[in-house]
Formats: sequence, C-alpha cells, structure tokens
Amino acid sequence: MTVRSALRSPSSGTALGALLGVSMGMANALGYVVVMLLSRPLGPGEFGGYTALSTYGVLLAIPAGVFQVVVARRLSGTDSEEPTSALRPAIFTGLAGASFTAVISPALARVFHLPSFVTAILLGGMLVPMMLTGCFQGILLGRGRLHALSVLYLVNATTRVVAAAVSALIGADVTGVFALMLLAGAVTAGIGAWLCRTDLRVLPRSARMARELVRSNSTLAAYIALTNVDMLLARHFLTAHESGGYALASTFARAICWGTQFVALIIVPRMQGRRPTRTLLQASGVVAAIGAVGFGIVAISPRTWITLAGGADYAPFSRLALLCVILGIAWALAQVWLFSEMGSNTGWLGRLTWAVIAVEVIAISAHWHRSATQLVGVCMVGALVIVGAGLCRVLVRHQAATLAEDSVIVAADTPRT
Repeated sequence: MTVRSALRSPSSGTALGALLGVSMGMANALGYVVVMLLSRPLGPGEFGGYTALSTYGVLLAIPAGVFQVVVARRLSGTDSEEPTSALRPAIFTGLAGASFTAVISPALARVFHLPSFVTAILLGGMLVPMMLTGCFQGILLGRGRLHALSVLYLVNATTRVVAAAVSALIGADVTGVFALMLLAGAVTAGIGAWLCRTDLRVLPRSARMARELVRSNSTLAAYIALTNVDMLLARHFLTAHESGGYALASTFARAICWGTQFVALIIVPRMQGRRPTRTLLQASGVVAAIGAVGFGIVAISPRTWITLAGGADYAPFSRLALLCVILGIAWALAQVWLFSEMGSNTGWLGRLTWAVIAVEVIAISAHWHRSATQLVGVCMVGALVIVGAGLCRVLVRHQAATLAEDSVIVAADTPRT
C-alpha cells in the first residue's frame, strides 16, 4: 500500500497514524531511557555539556529530517518531481557538517566546557550516518513499508540505548559517550541500507532538488532552533549545575514534542488534500489532548518523576520540570503548524519563527537569563506567538475561501436578464 492510497482511505489513514504513533512513541521512550542512563553517571555538570553539544548536533542534523520528508514525498506519488534516494546529497551534507564541526571544535569545547575538542569531532562524525538514515526512512515511508520503517525507528533508538548503557557501565566521560554514539549511528545506517537494499539498486542517488531542500530546511530548521536554542543559552548563562538541571527538566518539554511528532508527520501529505484547514485544526486538538494528559501525569508528583529520571541531585528542579511540560505543549502545537507549511509548500510561518527566535535570543541575552524559569517563560511566549499567528492566518484564509464559495453560489443562482 502506498502512502497516497492510505491517505485516501480513512481506515488505512488511521492505521498509518497508529503504526507511526506506536513505533515513534516507543523510540521516543527509549530516548528518555538514554537520558536516565547518562544523567546519573555524568552528573549535572558533565550532563549539561553532553546536552549542549547534542543540541548543537541536532541543529546540524536538521537536513536528515528534510531528506526523509522530501524522499518520501517523491516516492509516494504526491510529488511530480523525479523519485530519488538522495544518497549523494545526503553524504555531501553530512561531510560538510562534519568538516565544519572539526574546524570549530576548539571553540565548541570552550563554549560548552567540554573535556576535549575531540568530543566535538566525534559528534560531527555522527552526521553522515544520520543523513543516510534520514534517506532510508524516507524511502520506507514513501514506499508504504510501514513495518520496516517502524523497525528502523526502533533500531535507531535501541542502538543509542545500548551505547548509553555501555557508557554507564564502563564509566565513560562525555568524549567516550559520543564515541559510542557514533558507533551506534553507523550500525543504524547499516541496517537501514539493508532494509532498503532493493530500492537502493534502482533509485537514482541524486536529482535536482536543491531549491526544494533549501525551502524545507528553512522551515524545519526554524522549528529545531525554536526548541533547542534555550539549551544553548542555559548552558552559557546559568551555572554548570543549573544548566544540568535545566537540561533534564527541558527533556520533559521535548518529550511532549517527541510524543506528538507522528501527528505532525502525518499531516504533511494531507495538506494537499481538500480540507487542509480541518486537518490542521484536528491535529492541533489531538496534540493539545496528548499534552494535557502528559501534564496531568507529571503534575501528580513532579519531584518523583525528575528524581526517577536523574536521581536525587535533580530533585530541586521538580517545579521547573512541570513548567517545561507546559512549554512542551506550546512547542508541540507550533510543530504541527510548521510541519503543515512543509506539506503546503509555503514559508510565511517559518520566516516568522526565525524572527521569534531572534527576539528570544535578544530578550534572554539582554535581561531574562537570571534563572531557568525566566528562560522557560520567554520561550513559552515565543511559541504561543507562532501558534496564534498560524491560527489567525488559517482562520482568515478559511473565511475568505468560504466567502468566495458563497459568491460563486449566488452568482450561479442569479437569473440572467
């Protein structure tokens, strides 16, 4: 079954959403296990450095998600462009990011208080397998091979858990952790290549897609920056201990985004359908409902949850964890609206997001950086501005479309003289 046929059938579309939701949910849960395995042995100080460098890596890995969307769209039949595996541009992008990271690795080591510049170089090396894995995920999604796609999601998460467990077992420092994570990424890419081996033999490895990649990268980059720039600022302005506590507490915010990402992914091809506004509003409602459930669970005992995640050292950050859940709901809603732009091939909201990020950085750098609570407050306001702007724009467009339809009906029913 192709993605297009699945989207046409309500029952198939529901099955698609359920399958993606379960697999991505399990993968995200394993990602949380990685946090639990590393936060204790590294301690707040080193864990803050690990999270800050990982955040930098997430920013450079943005094209991996774009490769997934672009390749899937081309293979699913919802795009008129030439089908491709995009392996060549993916490898080039990964090598470019790795080279750039190697050049600035001494600066990264100083800014993030890392034990060695080698740590940053190892992080850069992870970019190539990450880009390739994005292509493989796009191939599986575009071909409708949802079981294989689920397997690859889980393999990606499981290899990282194994790397974190080995790191904790041998007492590795931050550099050792990233060395093992690099190995885990290579294993995942290898399994992805095996799952896609048939398509890799027949699909062109490259195509004319530069403009498409730039456009999609800008929107996805805006979202990734929106949900990660706070960690970089926290590491810079807060103490090492406070930034480590913020790193763990902010994981609760990102858990909401991870847990609802399947909703945002599903609406990408549906934005070309007959009722994009209805789809977008329904998706926002689902995300808000999931977020409300998450808030209710954490609100029962925030101290218990953050202690369970990181140990007694993180207990003072329990209130911050609950605030981060609310921030995560706002981020998750913004995620839906920004992913919808990738599906509708527009970029207005993405440009607004970049402006919001700039204002956030200025506001935090100039004044609101005296506590982690201030950072959360600024980021929450920024996310809500994006959601509100997207909602107003959609409602205005929907109203205009309704008036246009009414005008057509009136004109058709008016008797001619």
